[in-house]
Amino acid sequence: MTRPLTTLDSRSIGLLDEALRFGAPLDLRLEGPLPAPLEAPEVAPLFRSARSTDPSTDAALQRWSAPAARWAPGPAVTAVLPASRGRPIGIGALRGQDVPVRVLVLANGRHGPQRVDGAEVRVVPWRGHGTTRQAAVAEVETPYVLFTVDDAVVLGAGCIRRMIETLESTGADAVVARQVPWPSADRVTRERLRAWTPARPGPRDVSQVDHVCALYRTRTLRDSPLPDVPIAEDLAWSRSRRVVLAPDAPVLHSHARRVRALWARERATHAQRRRLGMSSTVPSLGGALVQALGAVRHGPREVPRHLAELLGQWWGGRA
Repeated sequence: MTRPLTTLDSRSIGLLDEALRFGAPLDLRLEGPLPAPLEAPEVAPLFRSARSTDPSTDAALQRWSAPAARWAPGPAVTAVLPASRGRPIGIGALRGQDVPVRVLVLANGRHGPQRVDGAEVRVVPWRGHGTTRQAAVAEVETPYVLFTVDDAVVLGAGCIRRMIETLESTGADAVVARQVPWPSADRVTRERLRAWTPARPGPRDVSQVDHVCALYRTRTLRDSPLPDVPIAEDLAWSRSRRVVLAPDAPVLHSHARRVRALWARERATHAQRRRLGMSSTVPSLGGALVQALGAVRHGPREVPRHLAELLGQWWGGRA
């Protein structure tokens, strides 16, 4: 049996990263409060059990622990995820939910797995994020469909049940999970995810659905299909629809901030925003350069990353 972690130093965080990637649960028995910049809502769900000798930290860890299983009858869900990075890392967590989950992996034949144990793999021609995902809805026979990605992991055996409960109790069109960064994520990534899907009690309306982890009623997607767009299909679909965040349904997901990838993603996303008639978030090249200088407070390494994002947004907004 693996011994609990007692600290969250760089070595322990490296061990936790590896354990989460391979689906090996760990326990935390922290001596004292959490070290900065970590916070309880993003640490507690990562462990099978998390406790601290500091009373206030311990209470926060208990409050934000991953939702446990109930093992009572529940409605079935089809989880649909495109795969371009080899074997998706979250298959085990999806199949370990306390509601029945059928996993449908979409592979385009050139990239992604041809076979994944515990999941159905459908080799499909990739026709953009919106069209390809919507085509998969025709294969869904369950009352709910969950769109996710191949590098995300739902946390806690009751995660999807919580999303279903939030969808039905609020009457929303879609529900999104709260995104928790990888333990080794940088400070900027943590701050952005805290702002994007905040850890505050109770469901709350958010601006758009996010296919990192989003739950729909299947009939909703049949009546109101995803648009035929190459990227940002979740943003396009969300217009004039109600989307709710389920803060007690955490999903592990974040990306390393690499300059080229940041530029490409922001350029493509903001070009799509422009096609939808939305205004540019970075209207001028000079504004992008000035905003990039503000990243100095996060350290010199963050400046080129921030500049890549802003230039991508500016260039995409000109499309």
